[in-house]
Amino acid sequence: MDEKNDMEKNLNHKSPLPIYRTKHDPSLSNTLVRRSRRPLALYATASFFILLIITYGSPLLFPSLYPRPYPGKSSLQSSPSSTNQSSLVPLEAHIMSKCPDAKTCLEELVVPAMQQIVDKVDFRLSYIGKVDENDTIHCMHGSTECLGNMLGLCANDLFPNNPKISLGFSTCLIMSYQRIPSRDLVESCALEHGISFDDLNACISEEGKGLDLLGASVKRSEKAGVKKSCTVRVGGEKWCVMDGGKWKDCEGGHKVKDLVEKVERLYKSS
Repeated sequence: MDEKNDMEKNLNHKSPLPIYRTKHDPSLSNTLVRRSRRPLALYATASFFILLIITYGSPLLFPSLYPRPYPGKSSLQSSPSSTNQSSLVPLEAHIMSKCPDAKTCLEELVVPAMQQIVDKVDFRLSYIGKVDENDTIHCMHGSTECLGNMLGLCANDLFPNNPKISLGFSTCLIMSYQRIPSRDLVESCALEHGISFDDLNACISEEGKGLDLLGASVKRSEKAGVKKSCTVRVGGEKWCVMDGGKWKDCEGGHKVKDLVEKVERLYKSS
């Protein structure tokens, strides 16, 4: 999708993001925003939480943390691959978590292709946005999309080199992208893919690394010159784009078999 000229300001890079807190916590309103040297950053962060509360309601965003234990990280995580990392083909999908084109791209192309080539690629999901001169992150579809992006990045950080889990979790969210960041959705996808909800929540909170991961991912997409969700790159080069519900700029085709054949050719040549 084309980048809007005026993306919604939402997150200061160093601001807290405690989106899942204890329900009816009387101190909650005092913990959402901490002091900032930049008034603009304070306003952006406050606006972000107001938007979330208006959109989803505080009972949805700030209930008690999930009371039942999830499976441990090792329950679904496969053993590290013995494949030489340098021989793997870079495969990257640049997306926005609340973009319908990203849903179509993952559902029709990326996920079914990955089922065939997962052992031949170094896969990465990167996110499209903007980081301005004040180190503030902008997302096209607003603050809730930034949270969806962060959740996907945190899943990958918790399970590096394991797209079966991290890509599966991100795809689960994006299949219901209108509901991001509903706690029920996050819980359900986390449970389905064996990820601790508490670990995800910690990653996107004030003391977590979610904002740093998001900032780095957005800058990566900007450096690659990617502005449309979903853009698929193979071997560091743009391969195909899903934009406005249509496949575009796909010289090698846009079918699953086309992507699989492209990766296999590069893998053999390496």
